[in-house]
Amino acid sequence: MKRKQITALLLTAVLGASMAFGVTGCGKEESSKETASGKDGSKEFTAFMFLSGTPFNSDWEVWKEVEKKTGVKLKGVVASSNSDYATAFQNMVASGQLADIIACDLTTDIEKLGKDGGVIPLNDLIEEHAPHIKEALDSDPNLKYQATAEDGNIYNIPLGKELKSSQFYWIRQDWLDKLGLEAPTTVDELHDVLTAFKNNDPNGNGQADEIPLFDRSATAETEMGEYLALWDSSASFYPRDGKITYEPLTENYKNAVKNLAQWYKEGLIDPEIFTRGMSARDTLLSNNTGGFTHDWVSTGNYNDSLGEEIPGFQMTAIAPLKDQNGNVKERDYRYAECGWGISSQCKDPESVIKFMDFMFTEEGSDLMNWGIEGKTYTVDDKGNKAFTEEVFNSGLAPVEYLRSLGSQYRAGYVQAADYEYATMNDAGKAANELYDAHDEWFKAPKLPELKLSADGMDEYKSIMSGIEPIVYEKLQSWILGSSNIDDEYDAFIQELKDRDIEKAIEIQQKAYDNYVKVTK
Repeated sequence: MKRKQITALLLTAVLGASMAFGVTGCGKEESSKETASGKDGSKEFTAFMFLSGTPFNSDWEVWKEVEKKTGVKLKGVVASSNSDYATAFQNMVASGQLADIIACDLTTDIEKLGKDGGVIPLNDLIEEHAPHIKEALDSDPNLKYQATAEDGNIYNIPLGKELKSSQFYWIRQDWLDKLGLEAPTTVDELHDVLTAFKNNDPNGNGQADEIPLFDRSATAETEMGEYLALWDSSASFYPRDGKITYEPLTENYKNAVKNLAQWYKEGLIDPEIFTRGMSARDTLLSNNTGGFTHDWVSTGNYNDSLGEEIPGFQMTAIAPLKDQNGNVKERDYRYAECGWGISSQCKDPESVIKFMDFMFTEEGSDLMNWGIEGKTYTVDDKGNKAFTEEVFNSGLAPVEYLRSLGSQYRAGYVQAADYEYATMNDAGKAANELYDAHDEWFKAPKLPELKLSADGMDEYKSIMSGIEPIVYEKLQSWILGSSNIDDEYDAFIQELKDRDIEKAIEIQQKAYDNYVKVTK
């Protein structure tokens, strides 16, 4: 909900400012700004960029190396003390004075800016001057879709991802071993394992305090999608055979909810599943009571942090469970993220696109992913890279230390798999190796981010703002047993129809058809 609110704020600012910067596309601006040149002959461009509340800093070591390699220096336009992306973006757009390069948190922000003339279409520039970007877009349908606006123009060079999965199913391997159990492979086997976790005291403290299934992101406002997926459903939209369904209207959804309600009644699900919040993983694993969850690769780090405190402690990633139809799907996988575009007030877009193209070369990729050779990483005689002790002994998480130098910043490049593997412990590596080895698990069709006209987006948001709270409230109530889905389901469906869910499905279908067209 927060992301939606921010988007609304920014799009309002863009709409109000479309006359302020008085442009309709490249070469139409009336700005007197000229491309600056550095003392050493390098070209200088202004840049609006944020990452996790941190504005771009041209003094970062990595970006000084980028300047050496490219002859291009970026000058951030946001004060280092400013941590509010939304307000900073709003103020820049409202002023009519746009930075040469603009990076956005949300694709919708930069695409709206493009349609209003604030950033330029990059299609021709990529074709003529950016062979590495072109190759990346042509080889990765997901990246290409994220880059392509609803009008067919490319306003944004996205941040791509090589690894497939963002989250994994994790289970207490030491509990399985103690109870003489095999890792579950089907949803029914998972039920049996969770029942054994509850009844057979795998933590060995003589108390019935085990929490078989837990989650740190399940709240009244979220859909528990990773667990509804055990029965091939979710609380949102999903494409099936080219047609968009709203899953709460389906029998799969009803079946999934009834099963989760039964599991909750049997004590297999955390009684505080909707209220425990982000502390759930820390609390339940450190107390030696949590057994099974769906979470990030960082879950494997508990093997290191708790191994001495809880002898034998081991979280292991397992394959997604076969659903009631015998299918294995992993719905939670990575999408490319919004990256950066070129302002219509930029006097030298050709140089900028060549600069952006550098980030997709091996040299540029190494700087953005690994940092500075000899300082943050080394390369052996076989070409294998490894982070130095400086990265691991900095007192920060490896990625945070790299960001302090300017690597892993919000820009258009591809986040490399080997960089990520180098920051993982054995459990994390095993999780990614397991999931990355099975392309077939990820063959379920993706539901892309909506790319619609401003009017279409406004209508969609208006509809869903009246539907989603009802769906989430009922989902929680049915799982907790406060009410019964069989008694209320028909009325529930009718209410969603009365609130124009069928129109929202139609809007989603249009976006999905465009996705298929762009990625085929």
